[in-house]
Amino acid sequence: DLLDKPKVDSIENIRPSIAIEQTNTVKTSRSTVGTMTELTDFFKVWFSHVSACFDPATGEKIDDDNPQTIWDKTQAIQSGRTIVVAFKIAKPANLSWPEILQNLKAQSYIRVLLRQTEAHARYAYTARRIDELLASPEFLDGVGHLFVVQDRVRIDLEQRSRFLESVEAALHFGQGEVHLFAGGNLAPIGHYSRGLRSPATGRTFRPATPALFSFNSPLGACPACRGFGRVIDIDYRLAVPDQSRSIADGAIKCWESDIYGESKKDLLVFAKKKKIPVDVPFAALTPEQRAFVIDGEPGYGEENDKTWPKYWYGVKGFFRWLEKNTYKMHVRVFLARYRTYNLCPACGGARLQPESLCWQWRGHTLPALYQLPVSDLLALLAEARPHPGARQSELAHESIVTRLRYLEQVGLGYLTLDRQSRTLSGGEVERVNLTSCLGTSLVDTLFVLDEPSVGLHPRDIDRLIAIIRSLTDAGNTVVVVEHDEAMIRAADHVIEVGPEPGSRGGHIVFHGTVARILRDSASITGAYFSGRESIPPPAARRPVDERADAPSPTRWLTVVDATKHNVRNLSFRFPLRRFVCLSGVSGSGKSTLLNTVIHQGLLAQRLQLTEDAAAIASLRSDEEFSEIVLVDQSPLSRTPRSNPAVYTEAWDLIRELYARTPAAQAAGFSASSFSFNSGDGRCDHCQGLGYERVEMQFLSDVFVPCPVCEGRRFKPEVLAIQYAGRSVADLLGTSVTDALALFADHPGVRSRLSRLEDVGLGYLTLGQPLNTLSGGESQRLKLVRYLGAVAPDSALAATAASPTPPAGALLLLDEPTTGLHRHDVKRLLGVLQALVDRGHSLVVIEHNPDVLKSADWILEVGPDAGARGGRIVAVGTPEAVAAANTAT
Repeated sequence: DLLDKPKVDSIENIRPSIAIEQTNTVKTSRSTVGTMTELTDFFKVWFSHVSACFDPATGEKIDDDNPQTIWDKTQAIQSGRTIVVAFKIAKPANLSWPEILQNLKAQSYIRVLLRQTEAHARYAYTARRIDELLASPEFLDGVGHLFVVQDRVRIDLEQRSRFLESVEAALHFGQGEVHLFAGGNLAPIGHYSRGLRSPATGRTFRPATPALFSFNSPLGACPACRGFGRVIDIDYRLAVPDQSRSIADGAIKCWESDIYGESKKDLLVFAKKKKIPVDVPFAALTPEQRAFVIDGEPGYGEENDKTWPKYWYGVKGFFRWLEKNTYKMHVRVFLARYRTYNLCPACGGARLQPESLCWQWRGHTLPALYQLPVSDLLALLAEARPHPGARQSELAHESIVTRLRYLEQVGLGYLTLDRQSRTLSGGEVERVNLTSCLGTSLVDTLFVLDEPSVGLHPRDIDRLIAIIRSLTDAGNTVVVVEHDEAMIRAADHVIEVGPEPGSRGGHIVFHGTVARILRDSASITGAYFSGRESIPPPAARRPVDERADAPSPTRWLTVVDATKHNVRNLSFRFPLRRFVCLSGVSGSGKSTLLNTVIHQGLLAQRLQLTEDAAAIASLRSDEEFSEIVLVDQSPLSRTPRSNPAVYTEAWDLIRELYARTPAAQAAGFSASSFSFNSGDGRCDHCQGLGYERVEMQFLSDVFVPCPVCEGRRFKPEVLAIQYAGRSVADLLGTSVTDALALFADHPGVRSRLSRLEDVGLGYLTLGQPLNTLSGGESQRLKLVRYLGAVAPDSALAATAASPTPPAGALLLLDEPTTGLHRHDVKRLLGVLQALVDRGHSLVVIEHNPDVLKSADWILEVGPDAGARGGRIVAVGTPEAVAAANTAT
């Protein structure tokens, strides 16, 4: 991507630079952890040298034989015996056996082998002279093939040359196949072929080449999914997303539009005939009734649509009919809403074509190796020695082991190489990219890392520091944006920027060693590190009573036997209307518990559509939630038209203030004149965006300020109207903190904007596009709407004695302290505690010790990452978890 050039007088001594961001910008499903680290490139070279081909029909190993390998195998098991070397001839339809035998005799062949006809001797052969068979051709009646004797030779070292010569000739005349017989009854003892050919089925296989093991190559990619591992298909669950609705109330979502509403009428007609109730939840119908609605009647034909109206076509028949009309644009757009990616039925998600899966190393196909966690794969390959002399294989093996070791050292040993890159968190992407840089062994380079410790448990920080040290020891310079105390303390030089966020920041507050920052009075980081400032634990925790017969029993959410990924048959519970933290080492299964078990499990219980819910025996909550929200770090908006003022609904009130000014009334402006998203007050050239996009062929698009309004979004006559000495464009460039002072006399605007200040986003400008916010900023902004929800404090107090207080939301947060300094964490904790005080239930994944010690209840997942995790190893108050013998 293109970056804006900084306005700077001079920069000296800059090295070749690599900046590794924390954001995950990968969108393609072709990209995996293996391709990001270039491990798949090394694997396909190594695997093509060390793997062996196995016949899928019999499971037998298939070798590409030559006379020397046939000698080695035969000498190992038949040493000292006399054997017959022969090749097979099948009778063509246009020739008789006497003609064939006459031709063989002319080439000096004397004997052939015929199968014995007795039942007990069906695997034995009899040698017959060609002259004898020519005299009595009746012996060949009904014979489809025979074996021509090339030589009869004893297996010992003196006869080696003769054996090799005979086998070479037999391979030549036998079209690449040779057969060996031994013993008095001439039983078959070997069937060998030049090239990879199955002795049982005759199927031939391509030799192993790196391209055969690449899902990005036409030679190796599965032909059904073209190497993606998934195929796009209609997902009928999307057609019925909310099964708590009835058919009459719109359970079949695809038929709620005016265009296809006729199908709903058809269904109501047939439902009446079949006595299917249309006013009960869709989930309450019997399996047979649901199948009737979705699949249609057996009499309805896929090819013959004229069977309607005699038979009911079903949702599937409706989509089959639509598939025949995809030449229409609106049909393609409509179908796209109901399509999803399913596992490829041909390769099962392995991405490679069937022939590639015939090759194995120690019983593992290449996709099976990609599915192993990095830690297990490293253990398997570290003790495997490459074939001596195979230089390519040796180099590839060294590079594989080195890069796998780096992945494990940065705390990513739980990842698999086939994990799609777009499913990784920002911190994981950054550490994967870091290992790619380490694997290339660069020197004299400047590395800029943006919070590489994000998502890492404190236990794993030391390993990351060691990795960064190895970069500096190799002669590189590493600049790290970081808030983690252990990382900062390990630095050689610290630069603190401040003193406050936003427009009040941007100054160098301190630069020097860690020892000096501890004594610096201007440094807020030094104040926390030295203990002058701290985040104290709460004076009193909310009580959690585990007894069922307590006077005021705690309400719980209980999960029984949940299974997903590395979580296996796990049962746990946590208190509601409390501040609950999920802790544990990186990769232990915290995100699985939060998203697929708790979030999607509750959505599935409400009969709402889920993507990848865990298998759960029982999920029970002691109270109803007003809503269940996963407050993740995904962007709030993909368009630059939304900003903090619009999101908090303060902008509508601000526009009314501008419209009420005397100048605006005199000019005839209304509130809509001050909207940059619609109305006649915005700039006509850029439509209120403030910039225009210049499409560059072969290069990234360039965004330049609008030449008409110069980035100010509005027409000159609108910009002339001022409130508190500021035009509407000036106000959009004002920070939230400064705007609060401007609207001190307007409680409506102030209350909406003050929530932004509460979550530590006071430094944002009112007009900052939401698609430019970091993941942590987006997550904290999503919390704003819950700060005023449920009920005001007075109402809560009034209902405190009531047995049924108002229902709160269940808020699930994934590392909300991402990108926060300890001073900001202190403020965020106040927000989180306020959310719980307002009646919400809060479950937070967190590694930050300051957050953990402020929680009411902690569940620690572990004890390790990947397959060695997925269990609850400690549970209780922070004091109870601190006393447990666990990583946290």
